[in-house]
Amino acid sequence: MKKVLVVGGAGYIGAHVSLLLQESGYRVRIFDDFSNGLERRVKGIFEDVIIGDVLDRDALVSSMEDVDSVIHLAAKKAVGESVSNPLKYYANNVGGILNLLGAMSYRGVKKIVFSSTAAVYAPSEKSAIEESDPVIPFSPYGETKLLSEKLISKVAEAEELSAISLRYFNVVGSSRPEFGDNSKNNLVPKVFAAYKDSRRPEIYGDDYPTKDGTCIRDYIHVGDLAEAHLLALKAVESKRIDEVYNVGSGSGYSVKEMIEQISITMGVDLNPLVVGRRDGDSPQLISSITKIGRDLGWKPRSNLKEMIDSSWEAEKALSQ
Repeated sequence: MKKVLVVGGAGYIGAHVSLLLQESGYRVRIFDDFSNGLERRVKGIFEDVIIGDVLDRDALVSSMEDVDSVIHLAAKKAVGESVSNPLKYYANNVGGILNLLGAMSYRGVKKIVFSSTAAVYAPSEKSAIEESDPVIPFSPYGETKLLSEKLISKVAEAEELSAISLRYFNVVGSSRPEFGDNSKNNLVPKVFAAYKDSRRPEIYGDDYPTKDGTCIRDYIHVGDLAEAHLLALKAVESKRIDEVYNVGSGSGYSVKEMIEQISITMGVDLNPLVVGRRDGDSPQLISSITKIGRDLGWKPRSNLKEMIDSSWEAEKALSQ
């Protein structure tokens, strides 16, 4: 039975990925510093859990004993914070991947699936962004992910690694109540938090060149994203590969449309408040998922209502 090291496996996405791997017959070892990861996502579910920091290369080396492959999801990811504190993001995200690749090299681990982001792309008016489109990140966060992709590719070439980087678009939903999204920066949990605090949810700007003036994003259910990781892992296991793939739904929704659907799901009038733009935000990001469908046989299954409904069910369960 193959063993996978999931770095950031106690996080929102990481826990979903880890559980699917475990259910698919893999032995899973989770490595997480629990700065954003939660104990409730691993307790009683995963037996092999290591508390460690990606900036500690020795800890990463130790964690890779008997490991066949790595899925790396640990990173700082708040776009606005990356603009105000870029050093934190370069140190953690780029430093972390350097340490991880160094530990893999030392241990002879040759397979990696990397968590990247749609934030690597230049702003585009295209109906769907392809992997070959220009990559000009708007934020230090996006730049750290692009640098990480390049580092992985260079090491893959030099040391014959098999590697896939998955460029996520916006992730929502939950497959289990305890796995719900606790991020302070993602749209859906921010709306829930505002509602619980009797505040109006905020929309960062309504003067973008979009259909209703608010930013348009591509949203994907976290369960569909976990499936993409499983297929990517099987691909790096089957042959030597060095590729990047978009992972999204292929559809775009504005912030206003998202809040409208959240209002419908919750059965309340959220009455959002428009505030100033947020640094580092692109007007529109919608994915082309043709390549991942063709190469890996992956496609999303959940629609927007299902994504929001599952998010709200997890939020309610955790609030009881």
